[in-house]
Amino acid sequence: MFTWIKCYGGRRYEKLVELWGKAKELVKGNVVTKVVDEMWTYLYKNTRAFYRWIFTCYVYTTLGLLVLFSVRDRDERTFNEILKYLPQGWVSDDYNVYFSLRNHTVVKFVNPNESSHSSLRDRFVRFKRATKAVNRSLERIKYSIALVFW
Repeated sequence: MFTWIKCYGGRRYEKLVELWGKAKELVKGNVVTKVVDEMWTYLYKNTRAFYRWIFTCYVYTTLGLLVLFSVRDRDERTFNEILKYLPQGWVSDDYNVYFSLRNHTVVKFVNPNESSHSSLRDRFVRFKRATKAVNRSLERIKYSIALVFW
């Protein structure tokens, strides 16, 4: 199972990153809104659990929907991985990383993102809290998410 995730998820993740690189030019002038939110999971190494955060960004355009995500610590560096692809004009909850943004709108619930986070937890037992199934690498987390979003 993990070989399959590494093989197919890895390919899909590479294609997503390639698409994200082209995203600025593809959606230029067509962006309606960008909604960003974060969820936590954990990475388990050497009998210790390390919390990792998954930032997801839904970009609604007149051309369709683009989904970006980043996995790391819950800090500005992780969010900047998304920000470099699509700067300016965001909708988010009131987490302090987002306050440095221009054209930032705060909402209480970020529904599309919360829905995708719930879906990830339903599809992959490794994203649920307090389970025996665990993520052992950042790559496995990224590849698993790419399988869902591709």
